[in-house]
Amino acid sequence: MTRGGVMMNGFTRLRSPRDVLGLFVRRLWLFLIVSGLTALAMGAFIATRVPRYESTAQIEIDVHRQSPMAPAVALPEKSDQGIVGTQMKRIASRTIAARVVDQLGLSHDPEWSPEPGRLAQWIAPTPLVPEETRRRRAIDTLMAAMTVERDEVAPVVSVRVASGDPKRAADIVNAVADAYLEEASEAGRAAAAGEAGVLRRQLDRLASEVTSADAALADYRASHGLTALSATTGGAVEQQAAALAGQLAAVQSESAAQQARATVASGMIAAGRGDGFAEVVQSPAMTQLRQQQGATAAQLAEARVRYGPDHPRVRRVAAQAADIDQAIRDEQARIAGSVQGSAQASAQAVGAVAAQLAAVRGKQAGQTMAQVGADRLARIADAKRTTYVQLAQSAARSSQEGALTSLPGTVITRGIPAMQPTYPRTELLVLLALLASPAMGVIAVLGVEAFDTRVRGPRELIALPGAGHVSAVSKVSGKVLKQIDRRAKPWDYVLAKPMSSFAESVRAVRRRLAFCRAGRGSLVVSITSSVPHEGKSTLSASLARTMALAGDRVLLIDCDLRRNGLADLLPDALEAGLAEVLEGSVELDEAVVRDAAPGLDVLPLAGPRFTPQDVFGDGRMARLMARLREDYEYVILDAPPVLMIDDAVTLARLSDAVLLAIRWGSTRLETISAAMERLREAGDQPIELVMTAVEPRASFSSYREPHYYLSAASGYHVN
Repeated sequence: MTRGGVMMNGFTRLRSPRDVLGLFVRRLWLFLIVSGLTALAMGAFIATRVPRYESTAQIEIDVHRQSPMAPAVALPEKSDQGIVGTQMKRIASRTIAARVVDQLGLSHDPEWSPEPGRLAQWIAPTPLVPEETRRRRAIDTLMAAMTVERDEVAPVVSVRVASGDPKRAADIVNAVADAYLEEASEAGRAAAAGEAGVLRRQLDRLASEVTSADAALADYRASHGLTALSATTGGAVEQQAAALAGQLAAVQSESAAQQARATVASGMIAAGRGDGFAEVVQSPAMTQLRQQQGATAAQLAEARVRYGPDHPRVRRVAAQAADIDQAIRDEQARIAGSVQGSAQASAQAVGAVAAQLAAVRGKQAGQTMAQVGADRLARIADAKRTTYVQLAQSAARSSQEGALTSLPGTVITRGIPAMQPTYPRTELLVLLALLASPAMGVIAVLGVEAFDTRVRGPRELIALPGAGHVSAVSKVSGKVLKQIDRRAKPWDYVLAKPMSSFAESVRAVRRRLAFCRAGRGSLVVSITSSVPHEGKSTLSASLARTMALAGDRVLLIDCDLRRNGLADLLPDALEAGLAEVLEGSVELDEAVVRDAAPGLDVLPLAGPRFTPQDVFGDGRMARLMARLREDYEYVILDAPPVLMIDDAVTLARLSDAVLLAIRWGSTRLETISAAMERLREAGDQPIELVMTAVEPRASFSSYREPHYYLSAASGYHVN
């Protein structure tokens, strides 16, 4: 329920440790029942558990075991953890489980191949189970019961199996380890045989490839004229080429020098400076000609002095001098031509040597290319021959290992029968039961309280819109009432025990109404409830008698036409009542009955009446109320439940105050809220809330509530 924008539930009442304690006191039986049932269930569970004994075997995995083909065939590498993981899957495989089932005959063991129970056989008889079905069932059971785990550091695998028989568990776990090693050995031999076949096929192929490679090398050498001495011959050609290269360099140097001398000689002679050329200077002919030139020049000079320039002797000597000069020039031209010829000869020598060198280098290049091709073919043939040799060695090793294959692991710890069961952990289960039982009780109490919106205290009511003061009327137990009379009612207890706690709580309600009556001659009070069985009639009669005992003039009217709730208040059957008075068939004085309490009159109902007429809304009830206000200080109307009968709203409109009876621990907040909404339709009369049948030990948490001090007031009440 939402109240003031806040969702209301049982937890909103838990505002202090006292509230929590009160909750568990109130729900003590629920707590004890749930806790007891939980304890019984846990006890039955523990008692029906079949002990299970666990046995463990440990296998060390050989992570360095290598395939015989490994040296010759590139295989993907596996980590140690990968190898261990692969072997774990093999151990936990269905193949290993089938070997163990067949070896130990588990298909006929009821623990591993259970048969349907007698009840199941009786309900649905089944034919004889085939052997294969038993075997498959045993394999499935073994695989479910077997645990395979690896060590975090070492390549060790632990195999665990639990059984009701400790020896059986040890036999099974050892059989699993042995079956794994046997199956792995067989698989290794099969793998070795397969690898040997692969190696043989590869050897045949490689032998053919080696033969083809040798033939290709021989054909190549033959076609290129290569022999076994080709490498030596190739070295001589390289030496010849080197010598020719040196000779070419020398000839080229000499040719360059000769060409330079020829150029210089031609230039100097053409410039008339031939005497400066070394070959001219060093020439004997030129020396002789220069001597003759000198002598002739002396004779010409002497003749010119002696004879004059025109003398025949002078002309003869001058002609001799001219001949000598011409001879000198001719000699110089000859020397220059000789130098030029030497230069040309040197150039021709360079060309010849260069041609020889080119021929030698061409031969060298051809031999080199041919040798490269031959070397490549030789390397291919050698590589294939090497691979063939390695595979031949691997084939021999594979043949040997096929006869004696190494195991993939070693059993380092064999299973032994356990001395103590591993299941159930009785001590742990008992401790769990001791903790779970009260915990389930607490959960049950809190779960019920979470959805409980029944009224437990005034604080839950005071904040309801339109609510006035909240009072609490104590409960009178049937045991106490029987002490007065076997048929006694709570209103009889007011007369018999006027100083009881019940009477005192009713007087507190009377005091609230006295405050409402202040300044008025009389007060009409309508007492109603949300739904039936909330104690409104008991409250009406008890309040009326309490007012009469206090000296008030009170009239109690039974307005619940359909239920006639006050029929037990009067001892004698009546022939007339309220309905007859409103109809006018009986006078008021004839219908009013004196109660046992002095000062209290009762206007009852002669019996239940079901009528579609608006008995209280046509004005007759209003006129009756006006008349009664003159004769009584309080007029109490025992109205029907407001959510059931609309007459309650009409009666509330005719009243000065309304009391809404709320049964403690029974009426829900949402019901009370709906009832108050209906009552607010009657007008602005104050609505007083009265909790009825409140247990004497009810945990009211506010010290402002009188019921809070009820347990301490035993000396003031006479119960």
